[in-house]
Amino acid sequence: MNTTDQDESRAAELYRIYRAHLETCPRRHVGILADCAAGTGLGRAVRNARRSADGGPARCGT
Repeated sequence: MNTTDQDESRAAELYRIYRAHLETCPRRHVGILADCAAGTGLGRAVRNARRSADGGPARCGT
């Protein structure tokens, strides 16, 4: 599977959205005490988009 500029652009845009969320949300986002569902979902979306851009398979659970 070849990466495209669209895949890389999507990963970059999701990362910008995730970073903006982290700057404004006072909740925990990493580790066992994470309590922000939106932040967790955005983080997962960023990781999956990066995997897709790198040519690897996207995973749902990680």
